[in-house]
Amino acid sequence: MPAYSSHRHILFVLLVLYVNFAQASSWSGSVVGENTLSLNGVWRFGITENAPESTTASPSHWTELPVPGNWDTDPRFATHKGPAWYQRDFDVPADWTPDSRVRLCFDAVYHDAEVTLNGRVLGTHIGGYTPFEFDVTDIVRRNAPNTVTVRADNTYRRGAWWAWGGISRDVSLRANSEARIVYQHVRSEPDLAKGTARLFLTWRLANASAKPLKVKLAPAISLLGLVGAGETTESPVATASTLKATIPARSTVDVTTQLDLGKAQVALWHFDQPNLYSVTTTLAAGKRVLDTRRDRFGIRHIALNADGLYLNGERIRVPGFNRVSDSPGTGNTEPDALVRRDVDLMKESGAVFSRLMHSPHATNLQDYLDEKGLMIIAEIPIWGKDDPQVVKDNPRTKQWLAEMIARDYNHPSIIGWSTGNEIENNYDYVKSMNDYVRRELDPHRIVTYVSFTAQRSTANPANDGVTHSDLAMLNVYSTSPKHFGKCIQKVRADWPEKPVFMAEFGVEQIGVGAAAKVPRFSEIWAAIGEQPYVIGGSLWTFNDYRSDYKGTPASGNREWGVVDVNRTLKGAYQEVRRAFAPVQNLSFDSRRIVLTPRAAGALPSYALRGYRVEWTDTEARHGSIALPDIAPGSAALELALPADAGALSTVILVTPLDYRVADGVRTL
Repeated sequence: MPAYSSHRHILFVLLVLYVNFAQASSWSGSVVGENTLSLNGVWRFGITENAPESTTASPSHWTELPVPGNWDTDPRFATHKGPAWYQRDFDVPADWTPDSRVRLCFDAVYHDAEVTLNGRVLGTHIGGYTPFEFDVTDIVRRNAPNTVTVRADNTYRRGAWWAWGGISRDVSLRANSEARIVYQHVRSEPDLAKGTARLFLTWRLANASAKPLKVKLAPAISLLGLVGAGETTESPVATASTLKATIPARSTVDVTTQLDLGKAQVALWHFDQPNLYSVTTTLAAGKRVLDTRRDRFGIRHIALNADGLYLNGERIRVPGFNRVSDSPGTGNTEPDALVRRDVDLMKESGAVFSRLMHSPHATNLQDYLDEKGLMIIAEIPIWGKDDPQVVKDNPRTKQWLAEMIARDYNHPSIIGWSTGNEIENNYDYVKSMNDYVRRELDPHRIVTYVSFTAQRSTANPANDGVTHSDLAMLNVYSTSPKHFGKCIQKVRADWPEKPVFMAEFGVEQIGVGAAAKVPRFSEIWAAIGEQPYVIGGSLWTFNDYRSDYKGTPASGNREWGVVDVNRTLKGAYQEVRRAFAPVQNLSFDSRRIVLTPRAAGALPSYALRGYRVEWTDTEARHGSIALPDIAPGSAALELALPADAGALSTVILVTPLDYRVADGVRTL
């Protein structure tokens, strides 16, 4: 991979500290009141070509690599496929309570992991994107150093993206009392007519002791105001009545309740106004506090009808991108700076709704999607006609779905779950997985899968998983705009009750540089938009990404993106940004600004609320004009300038989140 080997060692040296200290502190599932020791940092690392199949047989020659990290970002291991070993020593803090329960927690290891502590195998985890943990209370040494060893194996490869190997997300040691809150899930049902909402709260409580434990739960709700990266203000909204429960010995129990919010307490989550709440719950036994947990959530209403997608009662047609978790210097570890830049660039181009990626996301990425209002369908990594996991009632894919949904349940940006991508002979698999999600994990969100067979002449409702999906998700690649229309029409004819989302659409790899554009993009986008039951489309892809899949150029990167692997904008970015803009036209001359809304039912189309137009004149004076609420199909607006404004030089449309989504065009 020539493009990676030339500069990767320098990047690695510079990024060791960056990965460790710029990694996001996640809101999702954050816990207050438990002892946490981060095990991020520099670990010993090694590979052994003929090592025995056991973690205890560590390599004889170690080097060092950062955790979180991927070994493939280091030129010495850039193409290594197979097992590798990580190891580090740690001491349990002296102030930890001696009788606390201790867990060793991994946010993700790609792909197969076997973990050993002090020479004892704790267990294995299969799956490279979801968290797992081990209770090490009886193994960890309190008064002596401990050694943890991880055997990671990246042999398992799905899709065209690079299978980045290693401990790719955070590692920590956590200590709790005998009982704790495993998770708290919040679901909302807003009454759009009344402006009120009902919250449904569920806690899973665990008791590790040998006796049943009587506990009390005290939840409190606050409305959050985001004032900067990681900074929030909190306004108390409601407090639920204290709940009582008994947790059986060495077991778990689920506790549920409902909480009604009045009109003055409800602020809906929307992609332009992503209002967020927190729920903070204290678990106590008598007067002794055992655990306190805080999570974010949002209140929003999603509905699918045959004619489309409705957010908070409004029909919307919306665009977006797929994005591959990939960067030359940091692999798929998703440091904050990369996450924020990518999401901000997508939002600035008008992106609103995507499938985004074929695997569960890092929590800091998912948190930022919540904050910045980009809706997604979250997916497990099932891909392609030969995927060995495509088996009815597969326990492995059930595990991946359960781990993903348990972790990500509270994110308002996730409006649905996908059980796979581009899989053939899928009917039994898709039906069993979709039914499993609805029956046991989350019956309240969209459940679907992504098809590239539903448009074929041989497809029909009797043999395709679209029949058991709430939404027809479709992938189409072609240089012919007419082909897109025909594919969408075939799917609609077979499933007339289901709206369609173009989960992926594209033409071919477009290369790199300012001249790189998507061939016939405007025509293809228009052909997709002509089908009124299409709720939107997600371009493949936002970024170029490393790959060894067939057809990858000599650079080692699949060059489908509107930005390259280093996030340099291509000509395609501005091309797509113009097509995704929420207005039909923004024009101006020396003293006049005219805004023309999108037509009703156009793609994209949605109401603009809280938008503004910013202008600059030839004397470098600046101004801002607040816009009224604008519905698709409204008449063009002529905006009045202040009397002291000079001749205009630039005009920009700005969202309530300060994204600059359309540039004015000078008409004279």
